[in-house]
Amino acid sequence: MLQRKMLMSIASVLVLVALIAGATMAWFTDSETVAATFTAGTVDVGINEIENIDIVNPGDIINFGAEEDSEYLYEDGQGSYDRVLQITYDGSKAAYVRVLVDAAWAEDLSSENLSLEGVEGSPWVLQDEMVDGKYVFLLDGILNGSGEDFGDYDLADYDLAEVQNVPFIVTIDGAGTGNDYQGVALDMEFEVQAVQAANVDPNAVPFATVVPET
Repeated sequence: MLQRKMLMSIASVLVLVALIAGATMAWFTDSETVAATFTAGTVDVGINEIENIDIVNPGDIINFGAEEDSEYLYEDGQGSYDRVLQITYDGSKAAYVRVLVDAAWAEDLSSENLSLEGVEGSPWVLQDEMVDGKYVFLLDGILNGSGEDFGDYDLADYDLAEVQNVPFIVTIDGAGTGNDYQGVALDMEFEVQAVQAANVDPNAVPFATVVPET
């Protein structure tokens, strides 16, 4: 009888020890969470509106890319106007930039009496091939963004007139502009396009993917 009580006491002690041991074997744990936001860069290019010219004459030239508009100037037997054509860039990404220029007479008159040429020494290079019948001026280098600085030009402070201004000359051939052109409008349209420079082949910039602003 005594031996049985002793065995029961020992068994009770073992159960108690097991319970205590189990209660003290909890795992040590810890946890920490962090979050990050990765914001896509921006490509944000603009172009100024051009002031209309009420009257142009056969033989006139129009100088685009001036720092300010000028009225009609006639000297040395030729008339000319100066018109401002400038771009702005507020994007954070460095970008390739080009400007498309469309020039055509209204009423379906021939535009063979129009010639367009670039300005020597300008970073805007007139391309040999037109796009959809439009002249193309490509910036000869990369335009830096506010968040990327690995290009050739920086417009952050708009202090580089040679990049901000897009210079070229339109000449109206006098001999090729007959009476049919009297009172007819010369319509010109200007579009600036920008494509991010990062991870883009400089020899195949996908300007064709740019969606025109509506």
